[in-house]
Amino acid sequence: MQESKIYSRPRLCFSKNNYLTNKSGNNKENSIISIIAIILIAILTFCSITKAINPIINDLCIDKAKNIATQISNEEATVIMDKYSYDDLITIIRDNEGNIKMLQTNTKNINQIMSDIPVNIINRFRKEENTDIYIYSGSILGIKLFSASGPKIHIKITNVGNVDTKLESEFKAQGINQTLHRIYLLLTCEATILTPYNTIKQKIDNQVLIAESVIVGNVPDFYYNGE
Repeated sequence: MQESKIYSRPRLCFSKNNYLTNKSGNNKENSIISIIAIILIAILTFCSITKAINPIINDLCIDKAKNIATQISNEEATVIMDKYSYDDLITIIRDNEGNIKMLQTNTKNINQIMSDIPVNIINRFRKEENTDIYIYSGSILGIKLFSASGPKIHIKITNVGNVDTKLESEFKAQGINQTLHRIYLLLTCEATILTPYNTIKQKIDNQVLIAESVIVGNVPDFYYNGE
């Protein structure tokens, strides 16, 4: 008797180990892609936020630098002007009848003041170059309640250039036959301000009162400043 053969076909065999290996490899690649995407999103977000708040930070740093420069200018001018009085700077020339004929500046003293004050200001900045200056990040919000809160932003003022000086006089009526005469020194310097994100070159102007006096009598139209 002839034996009957049972029909059979080859079975497909899927290895469980290969499947797990492929799945693990895909998960690893997906994880790497996700991490890269998160990093890119974080960088773009940081750049966007920095770009948005950078002008605000720059303005705050410039205002802070101007306040410091103004304070130093006033303090150093006061130190110098303690050596002088109004009469050391201005000579009132009268005629035989006692009327004011002319106001004349003392060129030597004026030039000395215009030389000493800028030198003192530059030296003061150099001494305080390493002094830490901070503004609070809460100031970025523009709300007074948060102006003194949040992390501190470090700024630094360096490389204060030559301080330009200019003399200016002001006359104001103070009463009957009286005139208030004020002498100002206009100071202009260029400072380099270092912020966490930028380096700013800024011109800083300040007006310092160096002398004033009330002149009794009619002030003449002629004023000689010694130039």
